[in-house]
Amino acid sequence: MAGIQRDIPASEETHEMIRETRVRQRLPADVRIRQILDAAFAEFSTRGFTCTRIDDIAARAGVSKGGIYTHFDSKEEVLHALLERLLLTSLMDVPAFLEGEVTLERVADLLAGELYEWAVSPPVVAMLRLLIAENARLPSLVEQWQERTENRFVDAIGKMLTKGIKQGHFRPGAATQTPLLLIAPIAQMCLRQTIRATPFTEIALIRYQTAYRQQLMEMLSPSSGDGNGNSPVRALQDRFG
Repeated sequence: MAGIQRDIPASEETHEMIRETRVRQRLPADVRIRQILDAAFAEFSTRGFTCTRIDDIAARAGVSKGGIYTHFDSKEEVLHALLERLLLTSLMDVPAFLEGEVTLERVADLLAGELYEWAVSPPVVAMLRLLIAENARLPSLVEQWQERTENRFVDAIGKMLTKGIKQGHFRPGAATQTPLLLIAPIAQMCLRQTIRATPFTEIALIRYQTAYRQQLMEMLSPSSGDGNGNSPVRALQDRFG
């Protein structure tokens, strides 16, 4: 009869949609943001930043398009948040670098161990690919990356080396005067991983890492040279004034 509404039992699919909606509503904001960023990272890595739509991120995260805009104003803001999250997981505890004795082994372990492994990890390599691809359109992101990683780390390593020289653990030289030289092999391997179609194998990465550690030991060791703590460079300087 017209005008009469009948109660029609909801289907199982409808119940499932209701349950999913309730679960979504119960998620804290930080959990939801993490889901969105994880989804965005996967989409950007697969499609590229330019070809990824907000709808793609929403679909992978299991939220509505409006759910994305609840937390982010634009796709660019999502990318900025991704970069910030990655930088927060980097090994930039600068005050800890300067505590205690700054020994040769400690610097070698930091550079050829923790920092090297972070720099060649899949998340860092994938983010660097995005930054290279979007450099012309989003130059501020590349500048932020350089400022928050390379520049800050070079400054911290420089302070470590200065302290280590005073403590007698290192010999002064080009490497200690220009700390960028010490992390250049890390940047080079990270870049090689980024531009290669097929990533290096784990064995190749470990082999390079071992060689890099040995290089650091040879460059910084106070005993490198004539056996009396004098380097060949220092000997030439003394000889020719």
